[in-house]
Amino acid sequence: MPAITSFIDDRAVARSDVQRWEAGRAKAVLRKFVSRLGTRAIAEIAPDLNIDTVLAADLDTQRAALVTLKTGLGHAGIYAMLRRDLATSEKVSRVAVAASRGRVARSVIRVIAPGCSASAFADWFNNLVVVNDEVNMIDAMPDHYLLRGLPDGRQEVVETTGGSPAPTRFLVDYTTTDTLSTPADPDYPIQIAGQALLDDGFVIGGVRHQLRDRDGALEALLTVEFPGLTPAPLVAAHRWHLAVEFGNWIIASQSQTDR
Repeated sequence: MPAITSFIDDRAVARSDVQRWEAGRAKAVLRKFVSRLGTRAIAEIAPDLNIDTVLAADLDTQRAALVTLKTGLGHAGIYAMLRRDLATSEKVSRVAVAASRGRVARSVIRVIAPGCSASAFADWFNNLVVVNDEVNMIDAMPDHYLLRGLPDGRQEVVETTGGSPAPTRFLVDYTTTDTLSTPADPDYPIQIAGQALLDDGFVIGGVRHQLRDRDGALEALLTVEFPGLTPAPLVAAHRWHLAVEFGNWIIASQSQTDR
């Protein structure tokens, strides 16, 4: 397993600190499933899953339980469970974009993973959407409720971003970067970038993740763009979200390419 270090505000953050933040989010999402579904529905999806036991268990056990619940509920079940949250968050996103008048807030971190290849990771990551590997997409972060590749090549995302009180749904188009305000850094030759939009094409943000090989390590400069009026605590919290998901994706890519 690579010794991954994340840098938030240029301060090195240990993998153990990132996992501690992930564990807090895992418990919060598990409790959301209990409150929204009830114990009878959870027992139908996962008869052997005891929520109290899982809440007291290690992070790997909690990750596995969340994947079981999300995949067992299915896309329609996720939509139904979160329907009010998604309707509200879409309205909020539209208002925030309009009120921001083109201004952007950025959530930015760096990640360094010794012994990993930037190109190999980028190929693995891009292939998640191509082959629609939903398990690896949702397993990377407790707040990922639904991530899947669509037939038109875009990615559908239902997640709680940063410190938001509710999940949101959007699409990521990795073929279009015209709306991004973050320029490509020529020192990072590998770009994973695209705009985030709603079903009618309304752009609400975007991502520019930039990768390179440096001194025998994968170095990633990860950026998410939010509307400028997005509350600062939410933008700041999303840096931990990035650290969790990309750390877990890097580990997953290594374990699968080393087979």
